[in-house]
Amino acid sequence: MRCIILAAGRFDDAHKKRIAEQLEPRLDVFELERVLGADVLDYRAVDASRNPAVKLAGRLGGPSAALAVIGFQARAKYDTFFTTGEDIGLPLAALMKTARSKSSHTMIAHTLFPQKKRVFFKLGVGSQLDQVLVYSTSEEKLATEVLKLPPSHVQRLYYHADEQFFRPGLATIEPDLICAAGQLLRDYDCLVEAVRDLPVRVQIAAGSPWIDKTLGPSQPLPKNVTWGKLDRHALRGLYSRAAIAVVPIKQNHYQTGIATILEMMAMGKCVIATRTHGQTDTIVDGKTGIYVPPADPHALRAAIQRMLDNPAQAAEIGAAARRFIEENAGLDLFVKKTVAALKTGDELRRAS
Repeated sequence: MRCIILAAGRFDDAHKKRIAEQLEPRLDVFELERVLGADVLDYRAVDASRNPAVKLAGRLGGPSAALAVIGFQARAKYDTFFTTGEDIGLPLAALMKTARSKSSHTMIAHTLFPQKKRVFFKLGVGSQLDQVLVYSTSEEKLATEVLKLPPSHVQRLYYHADEQFFRPGLATIEPDLICAAGQLLRDYDCLVEAVRDLPVRVQIAAGSPWIDKTLGPSQPLPKNVTWGKLDRHALRGLYSRAAIAVVPIKQNHYQTGIATILEMMAMGKCVIATRTHGQTDTIVDGKTGIYVPPADPHALRAAIQRMLDNPAQAAEIGAAARRFIEENAGLDLFVKKTVAALKTGDELRRAS
């Protein structure tokens, strides 16, 4: 099976070097490349291209659309395409439909909820998607019940954390330290209000490896709250020292915060997270984490106080969270299930 991975981002040898030095977690793209013997194209291919069609796609739809064009132009070389998100996968499927390509295509769908993405399915691109991998039951229902993809073409699997990089016991826990991390749709105003005047220290690592724009606080911070972006190694250290972890999220239909939540769970932390429309399937309230309602600083404050006042319960929840990662959401298991999905997609395409 000749496979090509079209990946959103820029993944170079320097990135591989940092992973080898254990300064960053292993990356799913690199692990799949290794296991499959696949070729990988990312935004660097867009940067280097002088092809007029690629340039036009980049101007109209950004680097993901341009990467889809590059993949389409190379379709004769490959049996199987794997796209790391619908931003690449949907344009590629639309292009493949025009050529009646015989290559199979497995796509990760982070969220198909926005209307601009659903338009692609009105154009019939579903026929060019042999496997769609989703991370939540809400996305699975959207794909099968609203977008009418065959259930056999949709698989729900857990997102992942590198269970080797993110692991418990790397530092002494500081009983008054709370950590929070991530950037997309974070409700840090809610967290700041929740911890105001509490006898705790809160460190907010506001950032994302996938977002270039810096996120700053929207209001003056109380003395017990610090704010700043951390690299992955320093972030792991923060997770390890924290007594509990918080992921406050604004209400939305996307599984926002899932990477951060799983990293914290892999570290054996009791995670307090916002239960949004899209944040499902990972935390079992009271067992592998704690859910609080959106935009409710009083509920968040109560949950924080309850866990700090009951460190044995927080430790028990953290241990259950780690077991969940090992059994369901580790990187190695994600790679294994993704490879199986690619093979299933290839079989479905050959049978069609």
